[in-house]
Formats: sequence, structure tokens, C-alpha cells
Amino acid sequence: MIAPRPEPRDRRRGSALAAVVPAAPDSPWLEAAIRSVRADGVERVFVVSEGGRGPGERVAVSPDAGFAARANAGLAAARSAGFAAALLLNDDTEVLPGTTEALASALRRPAVAVAGAVLLDWDRPSIQQAGIRVGRRSGRVRLERREPTRPISSADAVGGAAMALDLAALDRLGGFEERFGFYLEDVDLCLRARRAGLGVVVVRDARVRHRGGGTRDGRSGEAAWHLGRSHALLARRLGGGPVARAARLVSVAGLGLAWSARSVGAGGPRRFVAGWLAGLRI
Repeated sequence: MIAPRPEPRDRRRGSALAAVVPAAPDSPWLEAAIRSVRADGVERVFVVSEGGRGPGERVAVSPDAGFAARANAGLAAARSAGFAAALLLNDDTEVLPGTTEALASALRRPAVAVAGAVLLDWDRPSIQQAGIRVGRRSGRVRLERREPTRPISSADAVGGAAMALDLAALDRLGGFEERFGFYLEDVDLCLRARRAGLGVVVVRDARVRHRGGGTRDGRSGEAAWHLGRSHALLARRLGGGPVARAARLVSVAGLGLAWSARSVGAGGPRRFVAGWLAGLRI
């Protein structure tokens, strides 16, 4: 059961955050996403895209740039504009009232580097994600779908669809790893933050509706390829000796084959394996 939507807070305080929105060219969702974050107090929005027109300050990237590269470009623009923190937001989202200040408040806590919103399904009253759990031995990545029991909860990782970041801490971590094309770059960043002694939290009063696949079909052959590639790379970066890494890669392959057969169809496993092999060569 989802907790009631929080009441709007003092919106002037939300301007301490910039918003960074990696967007597909001419995204049909972008204008609504920007309108929602501005209504919640954000004054400057940096839109990262290879083209298109519309609201927000444009940050140009190559058409081949993945999500990690787009996020880094937008966050660098926010940092150059003098912001100490930024909200990384997908273009297929809607920020609910009070979210920006709830995230900014969490980042003001000692050593917290990353604060994630609770992601809500777009068309029904249910939780899409409230943090992410990562099996260090298996490499399994699991979305937490239960209502948080505390206002601020520690997490292994949070989703990049609505993630607030302390930009000084992000610099210390070297930004998002750009070898990830799409998927799991957010998990990798959060795990590196935790290894550096920094906090990664989920904020219960920060609520963001998320279409999920609104700009990239998450159940396509292309998605299976990207997931295979990114999951193999993440499995390698989780550490351990050669035996532990090999076992983790096998585990990831098994999980991905099952997912791609179930979610994508007959061609899914083949595309996943091709991506997984590509992830071994990065």
C-alpha cells in the first residue's frame, strides 16, 4: 500500500538543486517532466540530448552516447553553473509535490552522496521501485517494491530514473562509468559510493511517477542486448578473485537467459548472450 502523497513544501528551497534530464530527441514526455520538476521548485533544468527542441537548457551529446555519458555531461553542466547537487531524472517521469526538498534534505545529512526517490508505476497505485538490492556473490539485481518503513532508508543502490546526487562526491567517484551503455550504471555508481564510505539512501517522501520504457522499450531485443552487456560488466566490477568472478558471470548469464526468454520472446536469449559476450570484452 502506498503512503499518501506528501503535502507540498516550501518550494523556494528546492532551487538548491538543478535538474538533469537525459532525453531522447523530441521526447513526447519531456515537457511534462520539466513542468512537474519546475512546479516543485527547481529553477534550472539541463536537458541532455543529441537534438530536438523544447524547454530546458540544452546540453549536446553524440547520438552514440549512452545514459552514463549523458548523465555525466548534464551533471557537469550543473556543476559549472554553480550547483552543489542535482536531480538526475528520466524524461518519462512526473515529480510529485515535495519530492525535490525531500531529496535535498537527505543530501544534507552527513556523508550522504546519493538519494533516490520512490518510483511509482505510471498508470496504477503501486511501487515500481524503492531501492535496489544487489547480490555480491550472484550478481543478481533485485528491485525493492515494498513501501519504505522509515523516512530515510539505506539501500545498496537506487534507480537513476530519479536520483539526487552530491556533485562533489560524484567528482570523487569519477562520475558514472561510461562503459555502461544503458542499464545498471546507476547500480555501479551506488556500489562505488558505498565502498568509498558514502551513504546511498531511499527517501520515502520523495515520489516520482515513472512510465518505465516510455522512451526505450525494456522488453525488446535491443534491451536484452544492452542488459546482457551491462550485467556482464557489472559482474566483473563487483570484485573478488577469478573463481568468484567466473561464478558470478555464470549466475548472471542464467538469470538473463531466463528473463529474456520470458520477457522478450524467442529471440531474446540470443540477443542477451550476444550482449553478455560483448560485456566480457569491454
